[in-house]
Amino acid sequence: MYRKRLSSQIAALLLLFPLLAQAQYFGRNKPAYTKFEFQVLHSPHFEFYHYFNDPQDAVKLVLDAEKWYAMHQAVLKDTFSTRNPIIMYKNHADFQQTTAISGEIGVGTGGVTEGLKNRVVMPVTLSDRQTDHVLGHELVHAFQYHMMRSGDSTNLYSIRNLPLWMVEGLAEYMSIGSVDPNTAMWMRDAVIKDDIPTIKDLTRKPRYFPYRWGQALWSFIGGSFGDDKIAPLFEATGKYGFERAVETVLGVDAETLGNMWKTSLQNYYKPYIAQTDTIATGTKLLHPENAGTMNISPVISPNGRYIAYLSEQNVLSLDLFLADARTGKVIKQLANTIRYEHLDNFNFLESAGTWSPDGNKFAFVVFSRGRNRLAIVDVARAHVLEVVDVPGVVAFSYPSWSPDGSSIVVAGLAEGKSDLYLYNLKTRKTTQLTKDNYSDVMPYWSADGSRLVFSSDRPTPGQAGNSKGRFNLAELTLATGQIHLFNVFAGADNLNPVYAPNSDDILFLSDRDGYRNMYRLNRADNTVQRLTNYATGISGITALSPAMSVARDEATVVYSHYQRGNYSIYSSPLAAFKAQPVPSDSVDFRAAILPPQSRVNPLVDQQLAQMYNTASPVKAEQVKAVPYRPQFKLDMISGSAGVGVQSAGPIRSGLQGGVNMLFSDIVGNNQIFGAVSLNGEIYDFGAMAAYLRQTGKIQWGVSLSHIPYLSARIGSRTDTLQTSEGGVPVDNLILQQIRTYQDQIALMGNYVISTTRRVEFGGGISHYSYRIDQFNNYYTNGFYIRTDREKIDAPDGFMFEQLYAAYVGDNSLFGLTSPLAGRRYRLHVERYFGEFNVYNLLADYRQYIRIKPSSLAFRALHHARYGQDAENGRLSPLTIIYPFYIRGFGDEYFIRSQEQGNPISFNNLYGSRIVVANMELRLPFTGPERLTQIKSGFLFSDLNLFVDGGLAWSENRLFNETEFSGQFDREIEYRPLISTGISARINLFGAIIVEPFYAIPLEKNGMKLANFGVNIGPGW
Repeated sequence: MYRKRLSSQIAALLLLFPLLAQAQYFGRNKPAYTKFEFQVLHSPHFEFYHYFNDPQDAVKLVLDAEKWYAMHQAVLKDTFSTRNPIIMYKNHADFQQTTAISGEIGVGTGGVTEGLKNRVVMPVTLSDRQTDHVLGHELVHAFQYHMMRSGDSTNLYSIRNLPLWMVEGLAEYMSIGSVDPNTAMWMRDAVIKDDIPTIKDLTRKPRYFPYRWGQALWSFIGGSFGDDKIAPLFEATGKYGFERAVETVLGVDAETLGNMWKTSLQNYYKPYIAQTDTIATGTKLLHPENAGTMNISPVISPNGRYIAYLSEQNVLSLDLFLADARTGKVIKQLANTIRYEHLDNFNFLESAGTWSPDGNKFAFVVFSRGRNRLAIVDVARAHVLEVVDVPGVVAFSYPSWSPDGSSIVVAGLAEGKSDLYLYNLKTRKTTQLTKDNYSDVMPYWSADGSRLVFSSDRPTPGQAGNSKGRFNLAELTLATGQIHLFNVFAGADNLNPVYAPNSDDILFLSDRDGYRNMYRLNRADNTVQRLTNYATGISGITALSPAMSVARDEATVVYSHYQRGNYSIYSSPLAAFKAQPVPSDSVDFRAAILPPQSRVNPLVDQQLAQMYNTASPVKAEQVKAVPYRPQFKLDMISGSAGVGVQSAGPIRSGLQGGVNMLFSDIVGNNQIFGAVSLNGEIYDFGAMAAYLRQTGKIQWGVSLSHIPYLSARIGSRTDTLQTSEGGVPVDNLILQQIRTYQDQIALMGNYVISTTRRVEFGGGISHYSYRIDQFNNYYTNGFYIRTDREKIDAPDGFMFEQLYAAYVGDNSLFGLTSPLAGRRYRLHVERYFGEFNVYNLLADYRQYIRIKPSSLAFRALHHARYGQDAENGRLSPLTIIYPFYIRGFGDEYFIRSQEQGNPISFNNLYGSRIVVANMELRLPFTGPERLTQIKSGFLFSDLNLFVDGGLAWSENRLFNETEFSGQFDREIEYRPLISTGISARINLFGAIIVEPFYAIPLEKNGMKLANFGVNIGPGW
C-alpha cells in the first residue's frame, strides 16, 4: 500500500511536468521565418555583422559608425577597449526576427542596444538619414553601458540609478542636437496647455515620453552649463542618483534646475506661438471625444465620401477604421490583427494606405511571414480580399494606387537602398522606377497617371552642410524616366507631396520655419504659398509619417493635426485655407530650437553641423572582412548560497544554493543553459544543461537533467529503546524524507507558422528512482532523547518515454490583469510508453470579446487520459477543484457540503477526464484613464463577474466511497458542478497578479456553502 501511494504521488507530478517544461502554454511567437547567414567586418572600434550581398554597402555603414564613435567619444570622454558588436539587418521585417534580443520587436522599435554584450541591433530604414540617426542614437547607448561597466565605482547595475529620460533623451540629443522641429512641436504644445513636467514628474510618470522630453531637458542642460558637463553628470547619476549628481556637477538642486528649464521653455516659445493661428482650418472630424487620442494617417477616398485612418480608439491596439468624411462618424473597423491572424502587424509608422480609383478597395502595408505585403480590403464588406507580395521588394511602404487602377507604386528597400517600384496588379510583375543611392519616399500619382511626385534626399543645386539628408520635392515622368527637382525650401524637410485636385500644383508639408505646415507649390513659376500657420503642426507619429491626403474628384483636404498631446483629423475644402505667399528660399529654424538659443560650449551642435562635410576618421581600407565565429559568451549568471539549520528537536544543518548560467553566441542563434543546485544534503544535488537552436522556422532544443524532488511524511508510534538497563518505552516521532530523482533527456521544438500560431513537438526519456531516509526521534514524557537515522526500503525505480505535439494559437490582447480581446487555443496530444501506457489529450479554447468598457471572456477545456493505465490507480486523478478551473469547490466545500446533505463525493471532483467551462464579464476598474473606470497611476485592477462549471468522470470508478465516507458502495452519479460569484484581479507593480474571489456554488443550500478564496496569477 505504501509503495502504491508513493508511486501515485510521483506519477501525478511526472504527467504534469511535460506541460510545464515545454514552451509557454500560450503567448505570441517571435517571427523566425528566415535564416540569416552573417558575415563579419572589423574596424578599429566595431565588429560589424551583416548579410548584404555587396560588402561595400556594409563598409559604408561601418564608416558611419566610426564617425559617430569619434563624435560621441569627444563628448563622453570614453574609449572602447574592445570592438563593440553591431548587428545590422536589411529591413525592419528582418529585424523583427532577430534572436540577439529576446522578446518581441515592435513596429515602432527603431533599434536596440543590450547591455550584457553591448550589442547594437538595428535595421536599415527607408531613409539614409533615419538609418544614420538610429545608428548614432544606439551608439550613445553603447557608450552609456560601457561607461557604467568600466567606470570608477559604477557597474552595469548602476544603470538602474539613471532615469529613462536621461538614457533615451541623451541618445536623442547627441544624435539630433538642439534643433529638432518634431521635439520642438511637442514643447510648444506643452507651453500652450501649460503641462511642462517637473523633473520628478518626468522621472516617475510614464505619460511624459522620455525620448522627446529627455532630449529637450538635455538640450537645456548642455546649452546652459556646457556639453562638457554631460559625461560627469551622467557618471555621477550612475553613482549617486540624479538629485545628488545635479548638485555635485551643476551646482544647483534638481528642483531649481527644473524651474529654470520650465521658464526657459515658456519664455522662448511664447513669442513664436503668438505669431501663429489659434484655430485650425476646417472641421474637426476625428478626435478624442469620438475616436482615439491618436488618429493618424488619414486617406480620403477619391469621391471624398470616406476616410480610412489608423487609430487606437479601441485602446488595446492600433487598427484601421473607416469614417464618414463629412460627419466624422466612425462607420466600421476595416482591419485588425485579431481578425486576420496571418497578419503580424500594420506598418503604421511610415505608411497610410491608398484607395482604388473607384473607391471600392483600400490597400495598405502589413508585416506578414517575415516581409512586407500589400493587404487589399473590400471596403463594403470590411474583408481582406488578398495579401500580395511585391516581387523583388521584401520591404516597402507608402503605396499609391494608379488612376487607371492597374498598378500600385511603393517606396521599396532592397539591399539597403531606397527606390520607387511599380507593381502591376494584373501581371504580378514589379518594375524598378528609380535606381540610385538616394532615398525616395511618399510617391503620389498625377491625375493622368503620367507623373509621380515624391520626396527625395537628392540635393538641390548648392545644397550642402547639415542640410544633407533633408527631403526635397521631386517629380518623375514615367515615359522618359526623367527626374525633376523643385528648388523649394532647400535645407528643410519637404514631405507628403500630393497633386492638388484639378491642377498640376503640388500640396506638401514642410518644416522650413521650424513648424510643420501645409504649402502649395505652383509648378509653372516655382512660387509657394503657405496654407496653414499652426503653433504645433500637421504631423503623424514621426516626421516621415503621412499626415495629409486629398480627394481626387473634389477639392477636399484631410490632415492629422497634433494639438494638446493628441492627434486629431480635420477636413477642409482646399479653398478655405488662407494662402500667404512665402519666398521659396525662406528657411528659418529658430522656432525648432530646443532652448536656450545662446549656448555654452555647444560641442554637440558643432559636431552635428559638420558631420556630413567631414570624412570618417577611419578609411575604407581599414575595414577588414574576417570569418564569422559564434563567440559564445556569458549572458546571465545568478545564484545564491546559504546554510540552513533546524533547531527544533534534533539539530540538523544543510547547504542551500545554486547557480544559473546562460550563454549565447553573438547573434543569438544558439543558447546554452546550465544550472546546479543543492538544497540540503549531498543527496539533494541537482543539475541541468540545455541547448536551444533559435534560428529558422523550426526552433529546437535538447536538455539533460538530474532533478531531486523532496517530500516528507510524519507519524508516531510507541517503541522500546534499548539501554544498558534494558528496554525503555518511548514515544517515536517518525519523519520520513522521500527523495524522488528524475533523470531525463528531452528534445523539444517549435515550428513557427506566424506570430500567432505555432506547432510544438518533442519527447523524452525519464528514469525515476527513490531514496527514503527515516528519522526516529525518541521522546519520554515530552523530553527529547535522541534521533536515529536509517535508510529504509524504497519502491523500485521505473522508466518511461514520452512524445508530444501541440497546435497553439494566440492573438489575444492583454489588459491590466487578463486578456480582453482576441482568442487563444491549444490542442495538445501526448503519448507515454514504458511504465505507463497512457494517452494524454488536452483541448483548451478561449475567446475574448471586447464590448467597451468591458469584455466578455469564454473558455472551454477538456483534459482526458486514455489507455490501459489511465485508470489503474497508480496515477493521481485529474481534478476540477483548482480555483483556476472552477472557484468555490475546494476541500472546505466538500466537507461543508456533506454537512448540508449534498450528495457530492470525491468522484464528482476527480476523474480520468474533465470538462471545464467558464464565462467572465471583465471590467477594467482602476488604472490608465482611457481603459478603466477610475484613473490611477499605481493601482491596476479589474472587477469580474463569473460563472464556472466543471465535470469530472471516469470510465471506471477511481475511488471506493467507503474509503472516504464510510458508506457502502453505491451507484456514482456524475454531474456538473457550477458556481458563480465576483472577483477582483490586482496587478501588484507588474510582479504578481492576485485575485481574491467570493464564490457561490449553485448547489443545494448554495449560499451557506459560499466561500472566499484567492487565485495567484493572471486571468485565463
